[in-house]
Amino acid sequence: MADLAGLRLPIIDWGEIFHVGVRVPDLERAQRELTKMTGVHWTAPARLPMNVWDPRAGASQDCEIAISFSVEGPTHIELIQGSSGSYWDVSDGGAGVHHLGAWVKDVTRTNEELIAQGWVIELAGATPENGYGGFTYARSPAGILFESERESKELFERWYAGGSLL
Repeated sequence: MADLAGLRLPIIDWGEIFHVGVRVPDLERAQRELTKMTGVHWTAPARLPMNVWDPRAGASQDCEIAISFSVEGPTHIELIQGSSGSYWDVSDGGAGVHHLGAWVKDVTRTNEELIAQGWVIELAGATPENGYGGFTYARSPAGILFESERESKELFERWYAGGSLL
């Protein structure tokens, strides 16, 4: 068993983990399959233009994603369909469970703490100099991908209840 005594935990409050992200090639098909299998219901799909910072490329990238969340929770399923060539594109066979996502009060501070523990930022809403924007994907030394997202619970609660995300 691993010795966890030296870790400064928790950085993330377990109760703030609100979704499991799944990359899919066809959002509506994935919704139908999961509804048939589990009975969950879905938010109306949202198509979002994204401008993201990719530290591996050292540059920003414009792309688009389509997302939908299961209405049932407390931990929701997020389905993500990415535009061709984007971080979320699954044309190379990368469909499936992708990440855990949590609300955080301070994206910058959260990621500074993760980086100090050996995590690596894979994608962010902005450069580190600009506080990473509203979200980041950070990978742990053990390979776990985690999304820190600026808290916007009220917006999502409205979406789960049948309203618009935007």
